Amino acid sequence: MPTSDAAVMDKPAEDERVALQTPRPDVAQPGAADPWNDEKWQKTKWTVYRDVAYDLGPFFEKHPGGNWLLNLAIGRDCTALMESYHLRPEVATARFRMLPKLEGFPVEAVPRSPRPNDSPLYNNIRNRVREELFPEEGKNKHRMGGDFATCVILGFATFAYTVYAMMPGFLSGMLLGLGGAWIGLTIQHCANHGAMSPSPAVNGVLGLTNDLIGGSSLMWRYHHQVSHHIHCNDNALDQDVYTAMPLLRFDARRPKAWYHRFQQWYMFLAFPLMQVAFQVGDIAGLFTRDTEGAKLHGATTWELTTVVLGKIAHFGLLLGPLLQHSAAAVAAGVVGFTACQGMVLACTFAVSHNVKEAKVVEDTGGEAWERDWGVQQLVTSADWGGKIGNFFTGGLNLQVEHHLFPAICFVHYPAIAKIVQEEAAKLNIPYSSYRTLPAIFVEFWRFVREMGRAEQIGDVLFPRHANPQLA
Repeated sequence: MPTSDAAVMDKPAEDERVALQTPRPDVAQPGAADPWNDEKWQKTKWTVYRDVAYDLGPFFEKHPGGNWLLNLAIGRDCTALMESYHLRPEVATARFRMLPKLEGFPVEAVPRSPRPNDSPLYNNIRNRVREELFPEEGKNKHRMGGDFATCVILGFATFAYTVYAMMPGFLSGMLLGLGGAWIGLTIQHCANHGAMSPSPAVNGVLGLTNDLIGGSSLMWRYHHQVSHHIHCNDNALDQDVYTAMPLLRFDARRPKAWYHRFQQWYMFLAFPLMQVAFQVGDIAGLFTRDTEGAKLHGATTWELTTVVLGKIAHFGLLLGPLLQHSAAAVAAGVVGFTACQGMVLACTFAVSHNVKEAKVVEDTGGEAWERDWGVQQLVTSADWGGKIGNFFTGGLNLQVEHHLFPAICFVHYPAIAKIVQEEAAKLNIPYSSYRTLPAIFVEFWRFVREMGRAEQIGDVLFPRHANPQLA
C-alpha cells in the first residue's frame, strides 16, 4: 500500500535481517546482562523510559491512573505505554523523571519500545485533540462520557441473563452471548484501558466484567495493551498476528499450509470456539506467568487470584440454572452463549486489522521499528461506520483513533476521527475508512481468502532489527 516518503524510514539491508533465537521479545539477548533474573534487580519494580532505568516503587499509590495500569510498565521499556496513554505527556514525563534512577542497570538488555512522542503526525493530532476537544484537561474530561453507555449495556446484559436463568436454551444462550459480547467490546475494553471513568477504582471494577463473561482482565491487559497496542500488526510482537496460527493465517508473513486455502469458509466454524481458546489461554498463562505476547512481570498476587475467582464466577453464573433446569437445557444454553459471543467478538475485532489496507506487506524484517509510530497506527488499522457503530462496539469501529488514544473514552472518538483524517491528509498518509460493518467485513473475507493462497513473504518468522536493543 502507498505511504509517503516521510512516513517510512530506510529499511535495514537484507543481511541485517536475523532470526530470533526465541519469539519472545522480553528475554535478554544472548550475551547480555539479564535484569529479569539478576537478584540485584528482581526485587525492584524497575522500568525503562527512553534509555533510562527507573524505580517505580515510590510512584505506587500515587499514580492517578491506578496501580493496575502502572503494573504493566514493570520489567519492560514503558516508553510507548507512557507516551500513548497521556494526553499531556509533558506533565507525566516531568513527574516520571522525579523517580529514582537505577545506576548500573543494564538498559541495553531491555528491548526498546517505540516512541510515540517522536512522531510529528501523532504530536500534531494530539495537540489539536487537547486544544479543540479537551481544553480543560485538569478535570479529566477525556475519561468522562461513558456513564450512559455503561448503564444501557449492563442493563441489557442483566436482562439477557435473567431470561437465560429462567429459560435456559440455545436461543436464550445466544441472547446472553450478545450481552457478553457487548460488554467485551465496550465496558471491559474501555475500562481496562483506564478510560471508562476518571476514577481508577471504577475502571478497575468495570474491567472485571471481562472475567464475568469468561475472559481474564489481567491476561487481557498484558495481551492487548502490551503486545497488540504497542506493536500493532508487527509480525513478531503483536500477539493478534500469530496466535491464530496454525489454524488461521491472517498474514502473508506467516507459514502457509494446504488447508489455509479453505480458511475463508471454516473460520466461521472456528470463531465460535474463541471462548474456549480464552479459557485455555488464561489458565495456561496463570501457570506460565505470561500470555503469548507478553510476560506478566508486574502482575500482583491479587491480580493472579482474580483469574481463578473470575473463572469460578463465570462458570457459576453460566451453570447456575442447573439448580432448577435440566442439564440438556443448560448445555444448549452454554453452546448458544459460547458460539454467539465468540462469533461476535471474533468478527468485530478481526476486521479492523485484517484488510488489505491494514497490512504493510513489505514489512518482513523489522521495518515497523523504523516507522513513525503515529503513522504505524494508521497504516495497520481501518475504521468503519460512525457514531452508531461507535456506541455498539465501544469505539472499536474507529480503530485508528482507539490506537492513537487508548486512554480516552470511546464516546469522543467520532470527534477525534475528523482531526485524524485532516492531519493525515496534510502529510499524504493513508487513512482507511469504510462506511459500514458489512462493507469492511466483505473486504475482510476477501483478504482471508487471499491470505489462504498467498505465498509466504520473507524468509524469517521472527524478524528483528540488527540493533540488539530492538526486539
